[in-house]
Amino acid sequence: MFYEDETTADALQADHEAQLDADVQQAEMEAAAQRSQAHEKAGYCAHLSAVGYLPEPVYEEQRGLQPGQLRCTGGCATVFESDEAWYAALDSPELNPVKRTGRRGGTPLRQADSAGPSGGA
Repeated sequence: MFYEDETTADALQADHEAQLDADVQQAEMEAAAQRSQAHEKAGYCAHLSAVGYLPEPVYEEQRGLQPGQLRCTGGCATVFESDEAWYAALDSPELNPVKRTGRRGGTPLRQADSAGPSGGA
């Protein structure tokens, strides 16, 4: 975008710098994805999903959790004491590697009604 008091060279320089910033960000994201993929290929959990405590569990993995705790459903079933602990493990799973031991995803305790919610409009 050009402004009346701006030279073409200034505008082009700003545009070029913005493109370089985007290229650097893209390279950083790709490097992080490659590290995560290598971590998972080596058989370690990346803690990509978790379930938290509920008084009435919806998922099997929620059984036994205390208020504030989360359990990884990414394949290792690690119990985290807080959201912050889970986010730290999610951001840098290689700092405390945990081998995957099971399947990924939560196991519902009860099947949803295939007919949908009762009642209607």
